[in-house]
Amino acid sequence: MPSPMSSPLTHGGRGAAKAFTLIELLTVIAVIGVLTAITFGVVRGVQDRAAIQQARVELSALATALEAYKKHYGDYPRVITTTGDTGSLQLFQALNGQRGPTGADLDPRQKAFLDAGLFTLEDPDADVTADNRIVDPWGRPYRYLYNPAHTSWNKRPYLLFSLGPTTGSDDVDTMTDGVPKTDGAHADNIYANQ
Repeated sequence: MPSPMSSPLTHGGRGAAKAFTLIELLTVIAVIGVLTAITFGVVRGVQDRAAIQQARVELSALATALEAYKKHYGDYPRVITTTGDTGSLQLFQALNGQRGPTGADLDPRQKAFLDAGLFTLEDPDADVTADNRIVDPWGRPYRYLYNPAHTSWNKRPYLLFSLGPTTGSDDVDTMTDGVPKTDGAHADNIYANQ
C-alpha cells in the first residue's frame, strides 16, 4: 500500500510544481512571434489588394464620368500636361460642373458628372465647388492627361491613372517622349483605359 505521503501528484512527497524552463519559454515566445508576423503579412497583402481593387473601381467610375462629359460637351476636358498632377485639379473641376471642355470656368456651376461624395477628396472639408482633387487609396491625386490630337498613347484621347502603391516621389514625370512610363517607379501604375 502506498504511503499517504507519496501520491502521483506530489512526486515522492515533495509538493514542488513543475515550472517552465527558460528554453521552453523562449520557444513559445518565438512561435508567437512567427505567427504574428505571418498574420500581419497576410493582413497587409489583403489590404494592398483591396486598395488596388478600390483604385480600379474608382478609375472605372471616373472613366464613365468622362464619357458622360464627352457626350454632353462633345469633347473630354482639355488639360495638356505631361508632368505632375496638374490635370487632377482640372479633372475634378470639369466633372464637378465647374469647367468646360476648353478649360473655361463655368459660372454658374453646370451639370456634375460624378458624385464627389463617393470619392476621397484631397480636402474633404472643402466646399464641393472649391478647388480640390480626387485622391487614390494611397492619398495621391489621380492623374489625368488629355491627348487632343489622339496621335500618341495608342490613339487614346486621354489617360486616367493612379500611381498605385508606388512609394517614390509624387511629382516625377509620368511620360517619356509622349508615352506613359510603365517601368521603374511606374511599374505599378493602374490605368483606367490601357
